[in-house]
Amino acid sequence: MKKLLLSLLSTTIISTSLTTVVSCGTEKHFGEIYLVTDAGKIDDKSFNQSAYEAGTEFVKEILGKDLKIGYIQPDSTAPKTMKRAYKTAKSNNAKTLLLPGFHHAMPGEGDHQAAKVMENSGSTIILDSNSAANNEIGVVFRGDVSGFYAGMASIIYSLNNGNYTNNTLSLGAFGGVSNPASVDNFIVGYLASIDVFNQLKTNDQFLENFNIDKDIATKVTVRKAQNGWPKSKDDTTWFSNSFLIGQSKLVLDNLKDTSKSVKPNVLMPVAGSQTSDAISYDNSWKVIGVDTDQAESYGKDAENRFITSAEKDLKNSTIVSLAHTPEWMDNKEYPDILEKVGLKYSDKIQLTKEVKKEDGTSTFEDIDIKAKESWTGMDVWVNGTMSSGGANLLDDSLADKIKEYFTPQALTEASKLLFSKYINGVIPSSGTIIAVEPVADYAKTVIDNLETQPESGKE
Repeated sequence: MKKLLLSLLSTTIISTSLTTVVSCGTEKHFGEIYLVTDAGKIDDKSFNQSAYEAGTEFVKEILGKDLKIGYIQPDSTAPKTMKRAYKTAKSNNAKTLLLPGFHHAMPGEGDHQAAKVMENSGSTIILDSNSAANNEIGVVFRGDVSGFYAGMASIIYSLNNGNYTNNTLSLGAFGGVSNPASVDNFIVGYLASIDVFNQLKTNDQFLENFNIDKDIATKVTVRKAQNGWPKSKDDTTWFSNSFLIGQSKLVLDNLKDTSKSVKPNVLMPVAGSQTSDAISYDNSWKVIGVDTDQAESYGKDAENRFITSAEKDLKNSTIVSLAHTPEWMDNKEYPDILEKVGLKYSDKIQLTKEVKKEDGTSTFEDIDIKAKESWTGMDVWVNGTMSSGGANLLDDSLADKIKEYFTPQALTEASKLLFSKYINGVIPSSGTIIAVEPVADYAKTVIDNLETQPESGKE
């Protein structure tokens, strides 16, 4: 009766009705793994859906069971509602909770309550936030890598398809609320792609690899849209200072103000739902989504608008994190979990962990996903990716070429430096890492770590 009451108070439970999930009815799901949504549904084509599909893939591909995981959809992010959702999953015998989105960590919302609820009973995996307990894995995404891939893809696509104006290809970006590790870093990687391209555009091998006409590469100037750099972390030429839909008009106006910017041919809003603002504000610019494959979320509104999305690798990171919780890594019923994960996912994901040094600073070390190591109580840092195919203008073959040339290893080295030197070190006086030095350092590190070093073009 207690389980039923918790379920009725709290939420909607997946796979079936409230009664059948609680009483283990005929519609079966794999109840040892539960996903609790934050401010969304499991079919939102965003964080929740990606994590839900990943959990189900883990069950099917790694555990060998043709079942979907359980889920709970709270009707709000109020602390009591979220806590009831976590308790409901636990009472339904969940061993591991998947928690996609930062609302699970926010004070006044989830407030990291899930790990406390599951203490001595199981683990939690919080996606897009740091670990706050010994039984929790924090999954942190290197959005700067995603931003770099999206920027480079947009440059190559635009030059090959005439998406430039008066021999100028202008790449614009703006953030919602400035945050070095989850907003500004996307834009740093994105802008660094411009520097890297401009250093490589005189290299014949590079141009041939991506079928870029040498004359076009020579005559078209590739630049950031804004004329200057942010003067502060609330500079309205760079930030809307909100994540709410409809709140980005001022920054969009500034991106079209010729005294402040060169109107973008490509625009990347790192501002949640304000991607919708950017699409409707001006239908002449191409758009880059952020976090998930946003072209899939906008239907007809996305037609011929999205080049790609600067995507966080939610799917692969969820799967490999599940394999490194005590419940699954040491599970005698499934003794080959790490072997299977290593075979299927080692070449799909690049992971690092932060290690504190005696002098108080920190460094990042690579993680071997095949190694038998519990990740609970620590953060794992996941490399970024980009969307291709489907409703994106970027096709899979070009995306693969870009990832092959600009390897995850090279970009991870650039990201490590960005976090250790700036985000966890000295942030520029403007208050944001969107500045000359971080972008230049990022670009230089990428160039220095290319597997095929350019013979010319270093400027």
